[in-house]
Amino acid sequence: MKLMLIRHGEMHGDPWCRPSRPVTGCLSERGVAQARATAQALSSRRWHQVFASPLGRALQTAEIVCGAEAPITILDCLEEWKPNPQLAKAPSTVWEEMMRRDAERPIDMLWQTDAGEGTYTFFARVVPGVLQALDGIGCHPRNGGFVVEPELAEAQVAFVAHGGSLGVLLTHLLGMRPCPGSAFGFQLAGTADLVLVPRAGVCHPQLQLPAPA
Repeated sequence: MKLMLIRHGEMHGDPWCRPSRPVTGCLSERGVAQARATAQALSSRRWHQVFASPLGRALQTAEIVCGAEAPITILDCLEEWKPNPQLAKAPSTVWEEMMRRDAERPIDMLWQTDAGEGTYTFFARVVPGVLQALDGIGCHPRNGGFVVEPELAEAQVAFVAHGGSLGVLLTHLLGMRPCPGSAFGFQLAGTADLVLVPRAGVCHPQLQLPAPA
């Protein structure tokens, strides 16, 4: 079984838009081109299941990359990091000053800030929801890995979301410890490809690192 993590293309419009399908207008022209290029690179893939963030830029990317006819399921847990709702009515200068201040602080001081979701809260939102979704299709979390039902041995599953939420998911799948920020930098419409490698009856995610073209 393979898992592919796909970041959305360049955004256009409201970042918190939750559109109905089919989705239009949530990616810029460049974002659409980025998603189409990724779709072309992955054209040989046949998706058993696609899980997408409900936010428009991710959902439109999922439709372009995986195909509007693909079995796309929306997972609210894949939303991007959530800012503090109490700041919604604050002047933009307050937000900008807070982000500038946090950018200058040591990473070990950023587990929880006034800006929004803390590190552990973010992980606690993303990880259980994804594991439950995988369990529901026959990829059962067990003993630090997964027990995959035989009919899914060759299945390919995609997660289309955001740099932050995908970073959280990839950190968990690779057995790394949670930390503020992310050890992974997903480019727009960029991907991370994982293979579930069986060991003693349990499959463990292995990140695939391709050779340069």
